[in-house]
Amino acid sequence: MSMVSAFARVQAMESMTAVAVSTYRHRRLSDRPLVVIPLTMAGEAGAPLAAMVGTSKRDATLLVVEQPRNRDQRFAFAAALGELVMNYIDSFRQDRQGEGAKSWYSDAPQLLVPNTGGIKALADLGRMCRFRSTTGPYAVAEVVPEVGMWLTFLVERAEQAGTCLLLPVTGMLAEHWATGQSTMEDQNLASLMAWISPPPGTSVAQAMADAESPDICPPAGPTTSPQFDNRDLVPAIKSFDAARAAGDPVALAAAQAELRGLIGEQIQPTWRMMWEAISLLRSVPEAPRVASRFGRDRAAFTSFSDYRDTGGLPQRKRDTAIGAARRLDRLEQALADFESDMAFDDPFVLADRRSVGEAFAGTVVDAEPGRVVLSDSNRRVPRPLVTVRTDDPVRLAADTKLVSPHMSDGHKARIVSVLPNSGTMLVTVEITGGMGRARVPKPGSVPPLDQYIAYLPDPGWRPPAEFPASDSTPWTHHSPAPAADTETAETENAAEGWGHDD
Repeated sequence: MSMVSAFARVQAMESMTAVAVSTYRHRRLSDRPLVVIPLTMAGEAGAPLAAMVGTSKRDATLLVVEQPRNRDQRFAFAAALGELVMNYIDSFRQDRQGEGAKSWYSDAPQLLVPNTGGIKALADLGRMCRFRSTTGPYAVAEVVPEVGMWLTFLVERAEQAGTCLLLPVTGMLAEHWATGQSTMEDQNLASLMAWISPPPGTSVAQAMADAESPDICPPAGPTTSPQFDNRDLVPAIKSFDAARAAGDPVALAAAQAELRGLIGEQIQPTWRMMWEAISLLRSVPEAPRVASRFGRDRAAFTSFSDYRDTGGLPQRKRDTAIGAARRLDRLEQALADFESDMAFDDPFVLADRRSVGEAFAGTVVDAEPGRVVLSDSNRRVPRPLVTVRTDDPVRLAADTKLVSPHMSDGHKARIVSVLPNSGTMLVTVEITGGMGRARVPKPGSVPPLDQYIAYLPDPGWRPPAEFPASDSTPWTHHSPAPAADTETAETENAAEGWGHDD
């Protein structure tokens, strides 16, 4: 944690109110997001209990699994949820811009869940659904494997920093507001909202106490409260099982209504808080560079949509060694780009990075605007030098490439030297880009004396990392040989377990 972040949390604790730590919202918020609140039973790994889904506060659909251990009911739930999700996704697969290989959909879907636990629940659902067969003795509805593949795509996309196709609302709130609680406690939507926007007439302390009570603010983490399970849910499921075993339609309908009522009471508070949080986030202006990142999301959405339209296969259960290395390389580059974009757009985020020496700002105290050097091709090119005096603890090495939010687009520089000077730092940088094509830098492309300027590292573009072919890796990094019998392999994929079958 940086000095600025720590100070913001201390300030929030002293004032007992959340403190804004960014000027902008660095995530796109769709005009029509699909809110999904998944719920699973405590102690039943991978067994879905319910979900509330909708695109507006007054348009909520509650899906319930009366007996989470029953395979048929689980997949009926997956089919019903799949219909809602796929109808939403397909609504964005209508309007396309451009032609040929450079065309993409003009918009993209956005799924919002309460916290990272909700993403994990959707990841489990996608993994359990995408290999299922739509024919044979254990056939499922056609939408089940389809939604499984789409959920897996969205979850994998959510791992990449700066994307917005699938987001936890707690993460979006925590990016903009600091609270006086731990980052783990910030994963609780009720607790986080208590700091940011307590109910009218309620203090933050009282709202936090209410958030910790499972009776007032039932958890959606996404597991239910064990207290609720033992006191209410287990007896209701037993009543349902007894009514089903007895074949009594009246008792069965009553048991189903009781279960829906109990689960609805558990999930409704989170549903209301989700839309309150969305309204709060809409009040924060969107950062300038969000649009360019959303363009990459649209391209990824279009690419996967075309892949599915051509009958693309489900994603692998696990990456190969080379695939995992490629994924890690993409995630690292995306994280560097996202952090740079946030600091470039947002003075609060830039101050946070300055406090740990990952950026610096100060006044230009010396300049050589007319400096010229010989390039590798023996051409004379302008390479002005400027020296910035800063009080920041600069921890950037020589030759670090830099960009500046205070200069025009295209401005590039690199660090020549970092020297201490009477309690401050003198950072000499060489201007390398953004000066035009003439032998003399265009006006405004070189910071003049006494100008205040900030610099931060430029992640820049880099070519994809090169990795060896799969057959060139050692045997310790090979995946198991594929089964000779394709039908047997498909059967093994479809047999992946999900909770406890009865």
